[in-house]
Amino acid sequence: MTVLPYGTWPSPITPASLTAAQARLDDVAVDGADTYWLEGRPWEEGRTVLMRHAGAAGERVEVTPAPWNVRSRVHEYGGGAYAVQSGIVVFSHFGDGRLRRLDAGALEPVAITPEGEVRFGGLVLHGDWLYAVREDHRAGGEPVNELVRLDPHGDNADFGTVLATGSDFVSRPAVSPDGTRVAWVSWDHPNMPWDSTTLHEASLTGAGASDATVIAGGPGVSVSQPAYDPAGRLWFFSDETNWWTPWIVDAGRTRQVLGVEADLASPQWMLGMRDIAFIDDGRAVIRDGAHGLTLVDDTGALTPLGVPSTHTETICATGDRVALKRGLADRLPEVVSVETGTGDVTVLATSSPDVPDPGYVSRAEEVSWTNSAGLTAYGNFYPPVNAGHTGPDGDLPPLLVFVHGGPTSAALPSYQTGLQYWTTRGFAILDVNHGGSTGHGRDYRERLRGQWGVVDIDDCVTGAAAMAAQGRADSARLAIRGGSAGGYSTLRALTSGDVFAAGTSYFGISDLKVLLNDDHKFESRYTLGLVGPWPEAADVYADRSPINHVDEIHGELLLLHGTDDMVVPLAQTQQMADAMRAAGRDVELVIYPGEGHGFRAATTIEDAMTRELAHYQRVFATG
Repeated sequence: MTVLPYGTWPSPITPASLTAAQARLDDVAVDGADTYWLEGRPWEEGRTVLMRHAGAAGERVEVTPAPWNVRSRVHEYGGGAYAVQSGIVVFSHFGDGRLRRLDAGALEPVAITPEGEVRFGGLVLHGDWLYAVREDHRAGGEPVNELVRLDPHGDNADFGTVLATGSDFVSRPAVSPDGTRVAWVSWDHPNMPWDSTTLHEASLTGAGASDATVIAGGPGVSVSQPAYDPAGRLWFFSDETNWWTPWIVDAGRTRQVLGVEADLASPQWMLGMRDIAFIDDGRAVIRDGAHGLTLVDDTGALTPLGVPSTHTETICATGDRVALKRGLADRLPEVVSVETGTGDVTVLATSSPDVPDPGYVSRAEEVSWTNSAGLTAYGNFYPPVNAGHTGPDGDLPPLLVFVHGGPTSAALPSYQTGLQYWTTRGFAILDVNHGGSTGHGRDYRERLRGQWGVVDIDDCVTGAAAMAAQGRADSARLAIRGGSAGGYSTLRALTSGDVFAAGTSYFGISDLKVLLNDDHKFESRYTLGLVGPWPEAADVYADRSPINHVDEIHGELLLLHGTDDMVVPLAQTQQMADAMRAAGRDVELVIYPGEGHGFRAATTIEDAMTRELAHYQRVFATG
């Protein structure tokens, strides 16, 4: 082992390797023996490709070659950008938002919606119809979100027949096996889908939908992901008991299927998220409350599938076969097929064909600590790991505190090359699940209500202090970094305390008041619940906005933002940089043309990581 200062170790993970042949896998679907998924390619400027694994032949086929880009911008975050049935694919093209149909064996897709300021997501093909969430921008102002039905073989000149309207938002629909009923979730401002939502069901007719009834949900309850089992019974997730668990409508009665103290569903940031599917015998496939999969029947009886994973997403099923995306502790995500009868797992696709050398893999240790309020906070700790290098005796590594976005997201214990980029160089990482994160029940999420910029900061500060007190990190070399809401937490931490010596904000929020006016519809009232009502809480907004505390900033700051960000506009970062320079403070601002909310192009990702590493090495005097 070669002894070198922490933070300077040579690493096999170069900035270029972060994007070279590393695809983003998402939105798995099954169609008979075939399995489909989306593959985001940084080396193609972030283009998202629909892929198919042909069951019989075992071939991987690119279904949508360039220039097609399978993405939706409904709610800006999209989701459910394609649907498939009997070899026919319908997808949303990111370039113009129009829907296109690609028939089995065809080379070119056919447009099935007109040109116009209308977006579609949450696509479902069932029988002769296509169901979707439609976001209509034609009237100007705040767009209108509705549930619609379209003819996949028509021109849909009216952009679809409206099935449900009158609410601010609707979810991806579910259609009963016999095609006679449709279920969906709605919610209204100022709620987010993890706050208060309502589950509806209606009868489908030739003219549309009728006799809509409320099934579950309401104030203080989050319901999500309606799905019908083979018998036509409606299942859904509800956090009525604090945890997102499966419920069922059985013989006219709504009841909880499985009462466990674990979140078995994900926050519905996107329209394509699925945490439940059904095999032919009627049992549901769900998470097992830890990181694996299990079968559950309508009595709550469990049959674990024994599928190793650290996280599961987009679960789907056909016959006795289940397909999904899974995370793992020692390698990048995979799309896998699981035979429920035998437990056999077949890997259909990987984010990268390269398997990391175990000598350079830092595995997550789930940790907890006590914050300033005496409450338990959670996170994942990653020690520095490098097969060929170690730090000097008596020295401790610098610590990077990672803050996830959302802020209602979660730090997962899965392998991420962008995280191992740091640990292989001698940095320790604390990936924080601060109060407000999902995965620990509704009460934990509610900690952030009215306390954004307070609770999240305290959990990050006390978490870093706890790691230093335990001898895991150098208390004099602490840094914080994050994107979007995590970028806000970074800016807020540096302008409200002196714990961190450095920080990096990726497209972060600097002015909460401006965010109220700039934010897109999906999140346009989100801040009201996180901070307080406007204008009654105007003083709170001002106090918690980093832009108003530039003179108090502690530590060195790196700012990174894209010109085309529609979620957090570039102005948020530009004004932070301008204010710091006006106050005589040093700041590095890097603006990336063409990038949106979340960098996708390989050149951008490589440049950002190179600059961030140099930033910490300069501050910690290790470069």
